[in-house]
Amino acid sequence: MSDSKKIGFLEKIKNDRKLQRILIVLFAIIIVVIYLINVFYEDKNSSSESVEKETYVLQLENKLSEALSKVEGAGEVSVVITVESGMETVLAMKTTTTETVNGKETVETPILVNGKTVVLKENFPKVKGVLIVAEGANSISVLKRIQQATVSLLDIKVNQIEILTMK
Repeated sequence: MSDSKKIGFLEKIKNDRKLQRILIVLFAIIIVVIYLINVFYEDKNSSSESVEKETYVLQLENKLSEALSKVEGAGEVSVVITVESGMETVLAMKTTTTETVNGKETVETPILVNGKTVVLKENFPKVKGVLIVAEGANSISVLKRIQQATVSLLDIKVNQIEILTMK
């Protein structure tokens, strides 16, 4: 496009209120569409991570509840577990170092095999706290066995566990 055509187009926009409004509306629509696409994409990713975390915690609660209910004198047991974060995936990375004018530049890129990233391991969320409600928790010996079993199974400290008697 030559300079004279550019100036002519800009002059036309400057003088035509209807064209200005059309361009403003078009620009606003584009911004809204981009925003909605970003919101939808973020919600989709965060919701799948959230579901994965909730599923893991629920399975952990059920297994712990089932195991603790088998402790002599524990009776019925209910367990609630809180975790610090979501699942963490550790990818295999390739490090490339190149010499530049300013020094060395290091770039890490994920390793792909058949178009898929290589996963080294998945770290499960770290347990932050455990609430255990048990029928037999009013007995000190039962309470101690439940506490020690929870420490052993979840690899957590005693102060992260709260044990209450079920009504």
